[in-house]
Amino acid sequence: MISILLNGVLFGVLLSFLIGPVFFVLLETSIKKGMKEALFIDLGVLLSDILYLIAAYFFAQKILESLSENSYIKYIAASVFIFMGLISILKKQTRESKKEVDLNMLETPAEMDKVIFKKQTYLTYVLKGIGLNAINPGVLVYWIAACTTATEELHIPEHLLIYYFVATLGTMFSIDVLKIYYASKLKNKLTPKALHNISIGVGFILLVFGVVIAFKDIF
Repeated sequence: MISILLNGVLFGVLLSFLIGPVFFVLLETSIKKGMKEALFIDLGVLLSDILYLIAAYFFAQKILESLSENSYIKYIAASVFIFMGLISILKKQTRESKKEVDLNMLETPAEMDKVIFKKQTYLTYVLKGIGLNAINPGVLVYWIAACTTATEELHIPEHLLIYYFVATLGTMFSIDVLKIYYASKLKNKLTPKALHNISIGVGFILLVFGVVIAFKDIF
């Protein structure tokens, strides 16, 4: 059991340092919005990973065949990333500091309630995390590879796989929390212009990932 958990932790560490589009979105959100918002996005990513892992375990062969036969899926995913990248690059610079001052000037609970109601709910961030992870077909492919490795190379019995993957996912989420925490420390040290430049940088990264997905045979 200990060796299974250790292998799960090591695999989680490996996956945590595979840099994908979600990684940059988490850092951007943590720096611009705050730690809590980024954590809710990461929670959505975790839920998406769990669903993909279950699908990969029970329907691996059918999924691979479907992805191979329907190559348009990767073009849809690529288009979404490219669109998100363009939005991030082209959106206008906002004055975050002014918004915070205006919010602090509100005195009555009724006024505060109106502002809070208009703001994005945390459920929105969770759904964003699910969507970001779900539209990347490469995520599903590497979970299929993870299941194959666990059963055929590590020879982990089926009834112990849950412990292996709980250790993997738990490690991934824990490392993400550390990334988010340290990134959030930069929020109050960066100027609005610097924050805007971060959005542009993340936008270009999303564009690159979209192009890679479109032209690379990931299946």
